[in-house]
Amino acid sequence: MNNVSEADVGCIVGAVVHMVPDNHGLVKEQLSMLEGVDIHVEDERFRLVITIEAATSRAAVSLTESIQDINGVMHVAMVYQHCEGLNKTQEEGWTWR
Repeated sequence: MNNVSEADVGCIVGAVVHMVPDNHGLVKEQLSMLEGVDIHVEDERFRLVITIEAATSRAAVSLTESIQDINGVMHVAMVYQHCEGLNKTQEEGWTWR
């Protein structure tokens, strides 16, 4: 994980990044510099499986949009998202948003 503490993570997103073949090295370099983004797998068809960890769903979507704007990214397909409720009540414990 890239410098994101467990206490700061409320949302985890799994995504597939489709890259332009000629730019795949630059895309991977740019992704590796983004806080909260981890690259897990690259295949021979220039696709990456990544996870995005962020404090809120809004931050996760914003990070996804930033990835989409990287030169050489054709498409980002979010395939999984889970967000923990960050508001805690005395009676119920953690709540879902």
